[in-house]
Amino acid sequence: MMWCQGWRKIGVYGWLLASLFGATATAGEQPTLTILTELWPPYVMRDDGGKLVGADLDLARTVLGQLGYKIDVRVLPWRRVLQEAKLQKGDAILDVFYAAERNSWLHYPDEPLSISGEVLFYPVDRPVHLERTSDLKGLRIGVQVDYAYSKAFLAEPGVIRVAMTGEGNPIKQLHMMMAGRLDGVVLNERVGRYLLRSQGLQEQVRNGSFQLTEENRNFLGFTHKPGHDQLAIRFSAALQQFKQTPAYKQLLARYHL
Repeated sequence: MMWCQGWRKIGVYGWLLASLFGATATAGEQPTLTILTELWPPYVMRDDGGKLVGADLDLARTVLGQLGYKIDVRVLPWRRVLQEAKLQKGDAILDVFYAAERNSWLHYPDEPLSISGEVLFYPVDRPVHLERTSDLKGLRIGVQVDYAYSKAFLAEPGVIRVAMTGEGNPIKQLHMMMAGRLDGVVLNERVGRYLLRSQGLQEQVRNGSFQLTEENRNFLGFTHKPGHDQLAIRFSAALQQFKQTPAYKQLLARYHL
């Protein structure tokens, strides 16, 4: 009888933990967090065997593992990622920029996973000299649906923004640019350089340094499920600690970062 009561207490305690942190788990198992993201190499990508890997994904998986969690990763178009998070159909978004309006449905840790902003990529034989957003007037610029670009870039009149979404979309835009259908493509600097190497375009395309986002920090943003505000705090502290270890440097080196 005492064993039965103890088992019930453990079962109830486990259920409360799962409810508190928005994760699913059975007795004796690690709770599982559902992570929403899109493919964004080298931060989130598939290896040759189709397994989901990447610098920020591996980092989040490692730190959450230290906190006692497993993760289930759902890859969706970015617009769907944001919609699902607002509806609390996942526990966190991987690699989301900070935007004040997202505070109503996301808890941001203080510590970002990585830092890298959005810049303009253009063909070597058709360079775009970008020093201010007005330099883009009249140009056809590839962008991604629902990305958090700077207000100045979004408000600049006369810029022809060609917005797309979906898996593999940035690669499509780069090839549209090389075919003359776009004058430039706005991509995360490190993501863009990775994609250029993957497509053999690294000698044909350059990128500027002018930032077209107001943020360049990539976060693991937690949805507003019960307890996720505290989980964001715990994750931030654990992430800061892990970044001081040799294992973190090894992780970055694995992705040439």
